[in-house]
Amino acid sequence: MTPPAGLENEQLLELFFSQSLDGFFIMTLDEPVEWGDHVDKDEVMDFVFEHLRLTKVNSAMVAQFNASSADELLGRTPAHFFAHDLTSAKTRWRRFFDQGRVHNETDERRLDGSAFRVEGDYMVIHDAHGRIVGHFGVQRDVTHRYRAEEEIRTSREQLRALAARLQQVREEERTRIAREIHDELGQALTSLRLDIAWLRRRLPRDHKVRPHCASLIERIDGTLRAVRRIATELRPSILDQLGLAAALEWQGQEFGARTGIDVLIEVNAEGAAIPDDLGSSAFRILQESLTNVARHSGATRVEIRLGQENGLLRLEVIDNGVGIRPEQMEGTASLGLIGMRERALASGGEVRVTGRSGRGTTVSLKVPLTAGEAS
Repeated sequence: MTPPAGLENEQLLELFFSQSLDGFFIMTLDEPVEWGDHVDKDEVMDFVFEHLRLTKVNSAMVAQFNASSADELLGRTPAHFFAHDLTSAKTRWRRFFDQGRVHNETDERRLDGSAFRVEGDYMVIHDAHGRIVGHFGVQRDVTHRYRAEEEIRTSREQLRALAARLQQVREEERTRIAREIHDELGQALTSLRLDIAWLRRRLPRDHKVRPHCASLIERIDGTLRAVRRIATELRPSILDQLGLAAALEWQGQEFGARTGIDVLIEVNAEGAAIPDDLGSSAFRILQESLTNVARHSGATRVEIRLGQENGLLRLEVIDNGVGIRPEQMEGTASLGLIGMRERALASGGEVRVTGRSGRGTTVSLKVPLTAGEAS
């Protein structure tokens, strides 16, 4: 393609430079410098920051810095532009000179001192002898995008913190209700059973009320079993009394007895104590994993592994079922998986769910043992 009549390549390049919506600039050293392992890079960088001058800018660059004209920017050095954080700037520039070109985002200051965020591409310019004589850059103001991303990130962190707090409150409430059901309702039913049994023993054998007393005792026994089951489902007392390892073994045995699925439990509880909050999260993740196994996997065997390694708590639930598909891990159909991930994230860890068709599914939790203490 030939340029329009009357316009040479240099003129086209100048038009592109001056009219670009991105900020274009060239900075030139007062004198070339050598760069490499054979020089004192700190000393060279000090020289660069004082003697690398802005020699060419376009109107977009002028606008980015809220300058009245290009003359306000020309002649300025990195020491001027990065006076707010010279140490970090020199560290970045050392990497830039080492690599020769770089794409990054930085926090900069306009001429009025206001902060803005810049995304740019920069390239070192060398002379025929390989010395650095300056650099060329193209940058754009991404302040609005950056702030929007920061607001989204902050909002997510706040929602995650709220979700974690709600989980904690929910667990505390379940513990309180389970205790009240077990202690108060359980004790009341037990007392009622003892009173009816006492009354039954004192009635004549042929008294017509005795069969009713026996029926009442059987119904109370059934209610007591229901009360214990409900209290246990709300919050297993073994988790608070004996800890996570014992609770996992109990849950695995209970799951096997209820579903007929073979359960292999491998627990290595030696090491640092497991904080209560972390133990609760790990136990709930196990429960959700086993629920998924029972509902969806068609598995005949499940392995539950708990251990500690290098300050990390590791929990794995491995089944030999049909295997989870990628589409089953996304969307509203996977709220249980999302809940497990959020519990893990709230504890400073992560949950990974992997599976292959016909090869089963593995749920793996990895979380620092100090996370529960810090929360």
